[in-house]
Amino acid sequence: MDPSCAFDRVAVVGTGGYGWHFLCALLATKRLHVRAVTSTTDTQSSLIKQSGLVKQKHTDKQKRIAKLRELGAEIVEYDDPTSEAFAAAFSDIHTVVSAVGLSGVTSQIAMIDGALAAGVRWFIPSEYGVAHYTSTWMPFPSPLAPKTDVDRYLRDHAMPRGLAHTVIYTGMALDYLDPASIGLKLASRSATLVGRGGTPVSFTPAHNVVQLVCDIVQRPHEMMNRTIRFASSTAKMRELIKVATNGEHGERVKIVCVDEAKAKFCELAKHQDPRAFQIYSRL
Repeated sequence: MDPSCAFDRVAVVGTGGYGWHFLCALLATKRLHVRAVTSTTDTQSSLIKQSGLVKQKHTDKQKRIAKLRELGAEIVEYDDPTSEAFAAAFSDIHTVVSAVGLSGVTSQIAMIDGALAAGVRWFIPSEYGVAHYTSTWMPFPSPLAPKTDVDRYLRDHAMPRGLAHTVIYTGMALDYLDPASIGLKLASRSATLVGRGGTPVSFTPAHNVVQLVCDIVQRPHEMMNRTIRFASSTAKMRELIKVATNGEHGERVKIVCVDEAKAKFCELAKHQDPRAFQIYSRL
């Protein structure tokens, strides 16, 4: 018997972004029972009345869910991101793949507890991006710090209780990348470079991330309790800027010293200004 058959029931948390693509790819294998686990939060009628934007989100989500059902997915909804709700959603599931966005990273602690209660055997957290490293110069936790908390919880709390995990780093998501987040202004073919620009940056397009995760899910005994690092391409910031500005360093490139960038980041982050992340991603 194929040893992977013991892991043929898979739940994906999230039906938008990567979640949608993961679900479609896993369903296409025709080898797995696939369950889409999704929140009811943005489909409540009280919210739908508040704005056209929420109404549009509701409509888009309902279309995705209808399509997933058509493709053969089981749909399970939960009201609140509690361990009890996730335990019910993960009933009879062997593998959980989380595809929540950055704002939902902390909910993965309850997700992990729910997985443990439901007897899930393998949990893949929502990373699919850059690893988080502690910075001694930063006077407060970085925007990516919750990722480390989840990784530690999986290693120190869940793994000793029988829940395996696999962490997947794929660099920056090319399809969702805002050029401004790495200092590029494409309209004016200009850029801001922090320091010498020697920091390597990794990128991976969504279709490669989706294929990677789909392959990993089907190879449980090889991939459990591992950290996977994958990138389609890697380049130094100064090399990217050279391409974006169509030339060598010149009048279209502003050089900012590292200490100045760190100080600016701290000032913006103190006020929860989203522009802080644009600086953080280049440090």
